[in-house]
Amino acid sequence: MISTSQISHTLLHRILSIFLLLLSLFVFSPSVQAADGVITDLTADKVPIEWNFTGANIFLFGAIEGEIRPDNKPDVIVVVRGPKKGLVTRKKERTFGIWINKNPNKVSSVPLYYSVASSRPLLDIAPASLLDSLDIGFPSLVSELSRNIDVEDSNVAEQYSEAVVRIMEKQGLYKSGASGVKIVGDRLFQVNIKLDANVPSGEFFADVYLFRGGKLLGRRSTPITIHKSGFERLIYNFAYDHPFFYGVFAVILAAIAGLTATALFKQD
Repeated sequence: MISTSQISHTLLHRILSIFLLLLSLFVFSPSVQAADGVITDLTADKVPIEWNFTGANIFLFGAIEGEIRPDNKPDVIVVVRGPKKGLVTRKKERTFGIWINKNPNKVSSVPLYYSVASSRPLLDIAPASLLDSLDIGFPSLVSELSRNIDVEDSNVAEQYSEAVVRIMEKQGLYKSGASGVKIVGDRLFQVNIKLDANVPSGEFFADVYLFRGGKLLGRRSTPITIHKSGFERLIYNFAYDHPFFYGVFAVILAAIAGLTATALFKQD
């Protein structure tokens, strides 16, 4: 787990880097000001998951390049996408008075983490068609899942996709915040990427989009690695590399636990 002192030290270093980059943009490279775009940096691009992991906060800092007009200021959207995995969806139906999961359907590619933060409500920044083409926002996520689900009826596919998004949101793996991006002054911005304890491991990407007047001006993607470490990584690798021996070990461990509990109960 990342300690508070490590985060503070890294945070100060990152902030200083951003200010130096912005200073060099104005002072040493005046020709770059004509280009619209963003420069970004993270307080941490690697997050280890250990047995006592309770979550983490990663701060993304950035600076806006190009001309800033007071009457038409730019907006920023930050989307964090986690690794994708196939899932099976089921619908509960009441049969003879009992609720049973039925009609399994495969979804070939589901983001295990998705968060979107913006400086204003998404539809105030860009039209829905542009946001959908860039896979920004929950409606575009539902459309993406509907295309990847093994159901011919588009209405049914959309219902299953909405259920997936709703469940992932309840688990804290999908997040949306219309005021998550804080713009400081005219050029600097920051966003807090909150990772809960149940965040999956894998390769993440923090995609930063710069908009003005409903048009996309620039985009930058930054990778984030979230990985298991310590004893958890040892068990995880053993289970996936040797599933048979892992199963035998689990059965033996359960038998030992049962015999131990029985022995203790007899003593009482």
